[in-house]
Amino acid sequence: MQTNDEKKSRREFLKTTSKIGAVAAIGGLAVTACSDSANEQSSVVAGKSNKEEILYQNDTKHWREYYSTAK
Repeated sequence: MQTNDEKKSRREFLKTTSKIGAVAAIGGLAVTACSDSANEQSSVVAGKSNKEEILYQNDTKHWREYYSTAK
């Protein structure tokens, strides 16, 4: 069985690591937000497609209900 000192040391360790992790995450977000470089995705192509969009395969009661409420 664990003593109270062992439980306290584990709790203190968890508190410390969670605080450090939170500070690191906030710091990383701040650095990312302050960077001057623009995020561009060169792999995404915008254009026209020859393919027809297929919304559903079968005409079921559930799809009819969904599309009637989605409009």
